[in-house]
Amino acid sequence: MVERVIGNDEVGSSILPCGTIIMTLFDEIAPFQTGRHKTGDGHTLYWERCGKKGGIPILFLHGGPGSGCTPQHRRYFDPKVFDAVLFDQRGCGRSTPNFLLHNNTTEHQVADIDALRKKLGIHRWIVMGPSWGSTLALAYSQAHPDSVSGLLVEGVFLGADKELAWWHSSPGAPNLFPDAYADLMSDDTPPDPSQIDVFFESMRDRMLAEIENGMPELNHIDSADPDVEDLRRSLLYRWTEYEDRISWLNASSESVRDGLQARGAQFVACHSLIEAHYFANRCFLRPNEILLSAETLSPIPMEIVQSRYDIVCPADAAYRLANACPHAQLTIVDRNGHAMTEAVYPAIAAALNRLAASAVIA
Repeated sequence: MVERVIGNDEVGSSILPCGTIIMTLFDEIAPFQTGRHKTGDGHTLYWERCGKKGGIPILFLHGGPGSGCTPQHRRYFDPKVFDAVLFDQRGCGRSTPNFLLHNNTTEHQVADIDALRKKLGIHRWIVMGPSWGSTLALAYSQAHPDSVSGLLVEGVFLGADKELAWWHSSPGAPNLFPDAYADLMSDDTPPDPSQIDVFFESMRDRMLAEIENGMPELNHIDSADPDVEDLRRSLLYRWTEYEDRISWLNASSESVRDGLQARGAQFVACHSLIEAHYFANRCFLRPNEILLSAETLSPIPMEIVQSRYDIVCPADAAYRLANACPHAQLTIVDRNGHAMTEAVYPAIAAALNRLAASAVIA
């Protein structure tokens, strides 16, 4: 394990309100190819490619689960180097139908990735994933190591019980953001960390009921100037709002609302529901599955980028992964939270450059 710490003296301040984007990214770019992939079991996935035709293949896996890809994600990749593939995972974004939980598991997602690779005629590709995307990237790379020419994970999330409990129960993130947690819980009783899956099941079922009822409170987000307290009558809103508020070192309720308003009610609902669904099922992973299978990653060039003050995905998981994968390069971004700000991008760019240098186009 090689560790490098990037401090704010190198990259500037990372204390930004939610929705602010001051990253040094590549220019906006349109896809050169888009399509839809029918999985054969009720889902149809939207996918796109951008950058250099015939370049180094790289797959980007979005977070959440349930967040979907955005045009900004295309800008992480040098268009003169990479042939970048992005897709919206089951039940969210431009994939259809939204909100479908049937046949929506980690195993299904891993199968989707490899089916998409074959559909596009790609032999091997670099795989990149932040947050939940890191979980899926690790699971895919362990299932199909011969198809992966490099691996980059950022904001590492291993799907372990203690990570799930940390996020939504005390002791954990609620102790650091008690105001945000109080707004999430409203009048609900805080969950027992030892029964966190019961809490997630309850949240998921209530979200499903809200969606079936037409999401009247959440739909106010699409009005001209929605009131935060009115929006918080929606559990779907409170769930994603809480995650956003603890993702940044400094974010007001109003800036979080503005960021979520820009993405719309459908995004908020997909993100909240699918995330609760996966969490209620322990991300469809066996206990400690990723670390127990870490040896399968040893042939793959591997980069781990982690922000020290990530409250959503604490740095402990990145260190445990790095210890289990001593061949990986670990880079710590010294002063940043969970959100990918301009503080993180230099580390991502450097990691991608190293992986590109070791990749073989096939």
